[in-house]
Amino acid sequence: MSACSGEESAEPTTEAPTLQQRERSLLPLGLTGATGCAWGSLDCNLCVSGVVSAFNSLRDHGEVLGFNTGGYNFNVGYPSSDHWQGIQRLTSGSARYFVVSKRDGRDSGANVAHTVAMESRNTSGLRFRSNRLATTISEPEDTTPHFMDRAVGALPVDDGYNHGGGMQASGNIVAIPMEEGAGNGKIVLYDFSAPTAPIKLSTVYGTSSNAGTASLTKLADGRFMLVLGQWDARKLEFFLSTGTDISTTGWTPYDQWSDSEIASGEWGAFQNINFLTDCSDGRLYLVGTMLGGLRWGGGDEDHAHLYEVSLTGNVAIQHVASKHFYCSNDGDRQCNFRAAGGVFVDSERHLLLYSVEHADDGPSGSVKLMEFRSVFPNTRCGSDINEAFVDFYDDSNFTDRGFIYDYPDRSLKNWASFASVDGLNDKISSVRYCIPPGYRLRLFQDSNYLGTSKDLIGTGSPVSVNLNNWSFGDKISSALWFGY
Repeated sequence: MSACSGEESAEPTTEAPTLQQRERSLLPLGLTGATGCAWGSLDCNLCVSGVVSAFNSLRDHGEVLGFNTGGYNFNVGYPSSDHWQGIQRLTSGSARYFVVSKRDGRDSGANVAHTVAMESRNTSGLRFRSNRLATTISEPEDTTPHFMDRAVGALPVDDGYNHGGGMQASGNIVAIPMEEGAGNGKIVLYDFSAPTAPIKLSTVYGTSSNAGTASLTKLADGRFMLVLGQWDARKLEFFLSTGTDISTTGWTPYDQWSDSEIASGEWGAFQNINFLTDCSDGRLYLVGTMLGGLRWGGGDEDHAHLYEVSLTGNVAIQHVASKHFYCSNDGDRQCNFRAAGGVFVDSERHLLLYSVEHADDGPSGSVKLMEFRSVFPNTRCGSDINEAFVDFYDDSNFTDRGFIYDYPDRSLKNWASFASVDGLNDKISSVRYCIPPGYRLRLFQDSNYLGTSKDLIGTGSPVSVNLNNWSFGDKISSALWFGY
């Protein structure tokens, strides 16, 4: 979890059966995820249609976001044990709020989380897009976040527990793990329906002093599954609610799982672990974020891993996918999977992944974060010009850094000169786009919309183009939207 975590004592190794070997009589037991959640529900998240595909389809380079202090002293730094630990996006307030947890070791005035209002962003519950675009600054990472996006609340330390860890929101119910208090580690559940005035609901204690991660989901029968992660999430304690009202339910221990129950090299020291539910059958998954690979990847690389979870009998966990993400494009690191990370399902069931830096090292003392979204992120892009986009890639095979040109952001960057757009002049080799019929984006070889040009013509469907096939790779210097 963090530098203040201890070491786990050795435990006997047990060989767990594979998920395929288990009886999957889950529906009668209610131990699948709830698939009937409506957008904006108090206590549950939307399911995802095809979790594995959605995870694999996340763009490995994200858009830079950030938030301002709002007058708060965050007391976070790097290197320091006081730093951001988890991030969750709420559905309340038109889904324009984050809750960001942290460790805060101050003797007085300490907080374990802050509520952040992203008031400049859309009210439709979709991807935020970058709030750090400017016509006069090339790199978004050098741009201060929109002034309306700021911390607007603080959650005080609870009973001396000053270390808030990686967390999960189920709807607007947020499960925050807390440790470094007088007793065992615990998870505290809060109702963030009023984002700046959260209501404490209940507390669930673990069996050790450590509580680094919390995962929460609603089950098919209306009950809830809560998971407390100990020792860098190498041991998970599962708790099943005794009732279906999240505000009043009790909790009972369900099972304990340790990484000795999965093949060596398939589980890691996760900072955050979040549940996802597949719409097709209620199958449950966990997404873990961490710095460094498992059997692969450098120690300073940002990785997410996807696991299928079976709750029948003893809990079984199986690794099904992994992905390397990049917290920078052409400049400084904008996030860190060893700090805060968390998933969110938007109002159109798209999967989003957020990650925050350790401290507040952004422009003007702001906090840097990134939003990772699908390669084709907008459902209505083929019919609504305000959802149209063109995603530029540095490499011809739709990889490496890039920049997404959303139609609503056409006045927020100097698109007449790609030298002023993250240094992408004569760099673009492939594009993915989705534009309604009647519109097009014209690509120009020279700045100021001059020289040879090529049109990305709206068809109403997603399109992928290797620009080398058009003899236009590494030649774009400006771009301009047109309607017929």
